[in-house]
Amino acid sequence: MLYGNIMIKTDITTLVFFYILFSVIGIFIIWTILGYKSMRGILGNEKSTEQIWKCSICFHTYIDSLHDDISVCPLCGSYNKRPLTTNLRKHG
Repeated sequence: MLYGNIMIKTDITTLVFFYILFSVIGIFIIWTILGYKSMRGILGNEKSTEQIWKCSICFHTYIDSLHDDISVCPLCGSYNKRPLTTNLRKHG
């Protein structure tokens, strides 16, 4: 019995297909894990959720840690006043 002659026969297009497939799956898994960790870090405590602002004119969501009551939207330049309730986490 010769064990050295056992091979899986494939062509180059199959190898390229599997290379691209596993590369895309790996990138997607890394992207999902990093996105989950960053969202958990941003929304993890109440202090950081107070820094999230939403523009009342262009509806752009941005983070401003320098201002407490009034903030300037970086996209359109309009002034935004903090709403009375800033509870962004409904569940938790």
